[in-house]
Amino acid sequence: MHPGATLRDRTLHAESRASVRNWFRARREILGTGDVTVIPKSARGAVFQVVIFLAAFLVIFSRRPDAILNAQFFAEDGKLWYADAYRFGLRSLLFPADGYLHTVARLAALVTLIFPFSIAPLVMNLCAITFQALPVNVFLSSRFSTITLSTRLLAGFLYLALPNTDEINANAATLQWHLALLACLLLLAEPTRDRKWRFFDAVVLVLISLEGPMGILFVPLAAVLWWMRQDSWGRISLALLAPGAVVQAVTVLLSHTRQSAPNGASISRLTSILGRQVFLSSLLGKETVLHIVLAHYRHSSFFEMIATTVGLAFLLYALRCAPTELKLFILFAFSVFALSLVHPLADTPDHLQWESLRIPGCGTRYYFLPMIAFLSALLWTISSAKTSLSVRWFAGVLLLLLPIGILRDWQYPGFADLHFREYASKFEGAPSGTRIVIPLNPIDPAYWSMELTKH
Repeated sequence: MHPGATLRDRTLHAESRASVRNWFRARREILGTGDVTVIPKSARGAVFQVVIFLAAFLVIFSRRPDAILNAQFFAEDGKLWYADAYRFGLRSLLFPADGYLHTVARLAALVTLIFPFSIAPLVMNLCAITFQALPVNVFLSSRFSTITLSTRLLAGFLYLALPNTDEINANAATLQWHLALLACLLLLAEPTRDRKWRFFDAVVLVLISLEGPMGILFVPLAAVLWWMRQDSWGRISLALLAPGAVVQAVTVLLSHTRQSAPNGASISRLTSILGRQVFLSSLLGKETVLHIVLAHYRHSSFFEMIATTVGLAFLLYALRCAPTELKLFILFAFSVFALSLVHPLADTPDHLQWESLRIPGCGTRYYFLPMIAFLSALLWTISSAKTSLSVRWFAGVLLLLLPIGILRDWQYPGFADLHFREYASKFEGAPSGTRIVIPLNPIDPAYWSMELTKH
């Protein structure tokens, strides 16, 4: 303002500026972009969770767009889950496959029956993607507020970008692995009195208890947490898991639907599986490890031994010094891994399964939880103030290798286009009683196909 202005002029100018500021503030509040304190805390939390879920969905979509843009049934999704749901309805929930119950995958197939057959694979893929994204929502919720938000955001992204995971992306056949991670996070999270959270926890725990033999391993985990925390919700969690775990255990013991195959177990093969598939592939990715194995086959066992030694050293250090929740997660992850190696089915029954498991890209579902446990141990190590600087630097150097694996494994190979839409069009227009055989991915005409008889 001009130096010669009167006091009255200055006063009028200040009042005008205040009026303009008040006008803009009112407009911002109308548009919903004003002070966030006017928005209820619960609403802010809901918006944040929706944004996180959509971001996770986009990351999953970007890694294999054809799961949405050209959705097709994958393996058991069509051969068993949908075909049985179409033929037997609710009774299909009682059918074991590979020696145990797959309740959640079969429920997804039953839900899919509501929709036109032409979009059935898309609906099943969306169900699978939902379970794949939800662990990020839980980890970024207030129930893990003891961990800094920046650390949780980084961990959430690394989970979504994890290398060596193409087998378990966006398909209902392997959704049990993401459901297991979700259930584990809910058990390890800070207990809550919120009724919505408790209802969500209860649903997830009941579902995981009926979705594969991993549900059995949740019982001792829940028992340990109840003993440690001595809270009523811990007792309820255990009660929710126990009935389904008993049903699953009886099914595993009495069912004869799982194929038998020779393991070929040995220390050298175990070292190779750990070194290649868990420790190296979690950092460098499947493509890089495959290149190393092919280019330096004679020396690959040396690299695997070094990787196994270093990886186990960090895991043991975390088991000794990390927070209790991380210790329990590591123990749970490798308990699942050990259970998987007892009777794996990574290849046709005429092959030694442990030998096949050494092949990069084979049986990657078995390494999902151990890889996350290993990366979690590294992240905790570099953020732990009580860890020596040299160890923290070493862990940091290992994590700097991770972008190699993320970039090289980011784009999953799309499924072969088997023209499902053409088959769906023929089936929808066919008269009752028409039988149709639809080929499925992975391509193996002798085994992977879906047979349906029109109602």
